[in-house]
Amino acid sequence: MPDDRPAKSNELTVVDLSEMLSAVRGQEWPLNEEQLQGPKSFRVAFGQEPIRLGPVEFRILLFLASRPYHPFTRHAIATAVSTDLYPLTEEAVDEHIDALRDQLGVLHDYVQSVPYIGYRFKA
Repeated sequence: MPDDRPAKSNELTVVDLSEMLSAVRGQEWPLNEEQLQGPKSFRVAFGQEPIRLGPVEFRILLFLASRPYHPFTRHAIATAVSTDLYPLTEEAVDEHIDALRDQLGVLHDYVQSVPYIGYRFKA
């Protein structure tokens, strides 16, 4: 069921998270600057559950989902999703991953820690 609330001007609404994640598989990263510019927040839905993500968390989710089960280092994540507007350091990746997991709620286990490496997305 789509979220019928109108999106704010600085918000992107994606109705089906699972469909979006399937579409992003194989996406080349880092994206160019034009592709990285976008809304300040994202509202996605998985089934009937609305999920609101910040721009950095949204890009991390897309990056991890572009290669399911592939482990990425903190450096690779920071390099791929960092922009002039939202710079991301390796040291801040863990904080954003924690925020992403919190925002995903019951779907938090889609973002998995990989010991001694970093993180991966479970498809």
